[in-house]
Formats: sequence, C-alpha cells, structure tokens
Amino acid sequence: MSYTNEDIFAKAALLTGGGLSAESEKVLSAVCGAAAAELKAKLKRGVSADALGETFVTAAGMLALALCMELENSAGAEISSFKAGSISASLREGGVKASAATLRKAAEDMLSSYLDRGGFCFTGVAG
Repeated sequence: MSYTNEDIFAKAALLTGGGLSAESEKVLSAVCGAAAAELKAKLKRGVSADALGETFVTAAGMLALALCMELENSAGAEISSFKAGSISASLREGGVKASAATLRKAAEDMLSSYLDRGGFCFTGVAG
C-alpha cells in the first residue's frame, strides 16, 4: 500500500474525533510529511513504510498529532494561578506536553518491531 501525506492527515484527524480548529488543521497538515519522514528514518534496513501499510499510516498520524500539539503549545507551561496583590503568578507544565509525549511513544510502540533502535547485539564469529 502506497500512502500520501493526505492519508496521514486523514488518519490523524480521525483520531481527534473531529475536534480540530481550522488553524490546528493547517498545522497538522504541515507536519504530516515530517512525521512520516521521522518514522521512516527509524525503520530497520530493508523495512519499507509502504509494506507496513495502515500500521505505518496510523503511527505517522499519531506522531503528526504529537508534533502539532508540541508546536501549538511550545511555551510548555500554563498559568495555574495569579495573584494581583503583590503580583504573583505560578506556572505549571501543561498536560499537553505529557499528552504529546504519550502519543509519540504510542506511535513508536506501534512500529517497535520494525524500528532500528540502534542497540547492542551479539554476532557469532567462526573460529
């Protein structure tokens, strides 16, 4: 199965349940190619994205959503409290950052047996 960036966008939009704003859709559309490229670069030698078909498209859609969330919330913190007297503000890490990380991990887990983790391996030596 050959896929396109539009296939990845459609899968990502489906995963959101249709809750994207027009601006978020533009950002999501812009990062679909980057998500596919990131995952393709991590595939083991000899494994093609096209051969993985729908699994690759779904993982790329999840990663595109993560990238979109990271870009739209790049400040990384939200104001959790504000006090006018003696001016005080508290920042906390947003749940968006954690959600994006969870989506990224889920996308990679989905393809885990096809990814080159760059780990250590033993090989036999005739002797």
